Amino acid sequence: MSMYDKVFELLDFAHSRQNLVQGSTAGNIAMTNTAGLAKALAQGLTDVDILQFALTLEHLEARMYKDMLATNILTGKDLTYFQNFGAAEAAHVDALTKALSAAGAQPVQAKASYNFPAFNNRGDILNFAKTAEDIGVGAYQGAAAAISNKAYLAAAGSILQIEARHATVINILIGTAPVPAAFTSSLTVQQVLDKVNPILGS
Repeated sequence: MSMYDKVFELLDFAHSRQNLVQGSTAGNIAMTNTAGLAKALAQGLTDVDILQFALTLEHLEARMYKDMLATNILTGKDLTYFQNFGAAEAAHVDALTKALSAAGAQPVQAKASYNFPAFNNRGDILNFAKTAEDIGVGAYQGAAAAISNKAYLAAAGSILQIEARHATVINILIGTAPVPAAFTSSLTVQQVLDKVNPILGS
């Protein structure tokens, strides 16, 4: 079973066991931008809100790896790893999109463009990828406590592990400590938005 199939199996199982949109309306789960998402999160997180938030980040990371690979700067093991990372992020996008659709929500769409920095050399690429993956780890870890459905929590944990492994490999490629600390920091929703809104153009 592929990673995509495994994650979607968990998400589909969760939907079949519990209605995610308790107390939600179509209007407040059909988020299309981070401003609307932040407003909804301030009013109280639902599992659908969290999935929308995760999908926003996964769209960003999937496009990031696509753009990095398009530079044709990476070679050898760097190229192999980043091709793998990009495929993983694309699988996350597919799984979250299908889960949201199954829950009756309109999945947030990828932006037409993102405000990424210039990827002029290997260092630019590795350093920005590290920043993005660290944000992803902190975001998933921070949102975990708000997830009410345990099966959705398991699926989020599955994605979190992949993001953390990406971050570890990138640390090795950069030449820093693979695991720089015994614990990782959780990020609040607002902290994540503060970091990604400039990239999203919000």
